[in-house]
Amino acid sequence: MFVNKEFLDFFEKSKKETFDIVVACVVKTQGSTYSKTGNMLLINSKEEFVGVLGSSYLHKKVLEVSKEILKTSTIKNIEFTPKDKDSGHGVTTIQLEPFFYNQSYKNIEKYLKQPFRVLIFGSGIHVSSFVSMANLMAWETTVIDININKENVKQAHHLIELETLDEVFSKDLEMYQAAVILSHNPKTDDKYLEALSKTKMQYIGMMGNKKNMQRKKQMFNLEDDKRFFAPIGFDIGSYTHQSIALSICAQIEARKNGKI
Repeated sequence: MFVNKEFLDFFEKSKKETFDIVVACVVKTQGSTYSKTGNMLLINSKEEFVGVLGSSYLHKKVLEVSKEILKTSTIKNIEFTPKDKDSGHGVTTIQLEPFFYNQSYKNIEKYLKQPFRVLIFGSGIHVSSFVSMANLMAWETTVIDININKENVKQAHHLIELETLDEVFSKDLEMYQAAVILSHNPKTDDKYLEALSKTKMQYIGMMGNKKNMQRKKQMFNLEDDKRFFAPIGFDIGSYTHQSIALSICAQIEARKNGKI
């Protein structure tokens, strides 16, 4: 299980400012609901928050209850049912649990797991849209390449600049869950793919035309490897750099959630 990186950033900020935190987590749903089991909202004692669980009415109620349980130090379940029984909306049960700075937020790690990490090979101007889209998905983004164009990927969380191509084989690639080869450079792509093919990464995507990608699959014995997506991304009928970024992120998210 992975957690939205925005939650981790919010937690670190609240911790730095010594605020207590309430985790509001959906534990049960019945019928049609906006949020599903596992969706979360984090609220600190300054009444700042991150996350979305549903309607403004539900959100307001969660904030009210969070103030209450910070005072009582209790865990509380609240159930939301539609006001209009004919609306078709379902029932959502949310558990609110407090965590306190002076207790070092004991046991909060059961909610705040590691972020979903994406490794991005390449730093051309087209990569900037993918970095932005991946950040919007609240993934942790790392760009790796030789001679990184830092201006194009300044929104990435981390940069790894290689001195030689072979240096990629000495990097710990197993810490990432997905990798995209967007360099579109025959001088580098084979090395990057060779290194990635030796990992247990759950998603490996590569930019290129269908004929060349078929050759890559044969070259690296990836024809039956369900982790390898090449050409990368879903076909959504549009080829701007923004829509390509969207199609790649959608494919990664589908793989991440076991849909492909």
